[in-house]
Amino acid sequence: MIDGSTPLAERSGVPLRLHSEGEPRLLYADSRRIDRVIRNLLGTAIEHCNDRGVDITSGTNQEAAAVTVRDYGVGLRPGEASLVFSRFWRADPARARTTGGSGLGLAIALEDARLHGGWLEAWGEPGTGACFRLTLPLNVRGSFIASPLDLYPDDSAPASSSPIENVEVR
Repeated sequence: MIDGSTPLAERSGVPLRLHSEGEPRLLYADSRRIDRVIRNLLGTAIEHCNDRGVDITSGTNQEAAAVTVRDYGVGLRPGEASLVFSRFWRADPARARTTGGSGLGLAIALEDARLHGGWLEAWGEPGTGACFRLTLPLNVRGSFIASPLDLYPDDSAPASSSPIENVEVR
């Protein structure tokens, strides 16, 4: 799913680091919409990472599959995590002139996650970057109470790098 964002990362000189946790699981979902969510999250992270790279982590438990996208850029000020999914909202309106975009990407991503019975959440602190987490139920009619991945990063313990292969979307 990240293949579509690799050229943008390469043009921007941004390394993408892939990590996976949990057992392989099959996720029944609209792959086009989930791909769009991941591309929106990666595009946002690449745009705001200040060339420090982006970590993409996938994980599963018995009920859900999750992907986090973490950058190490400007981060989010207090209260902004609840605003990032609002239509046309931008952390820095001046960036619209340089990076383009309509300010709709994350709002659309949130709606796609909800259509799948999932969550899309954001966390960040000024100067430490931001982390977005997409969590989806493995069962089409299922639900879940916890994501298999933490939203709040534990930067003291680096995750092992490996290709993301533990979630197959159909």
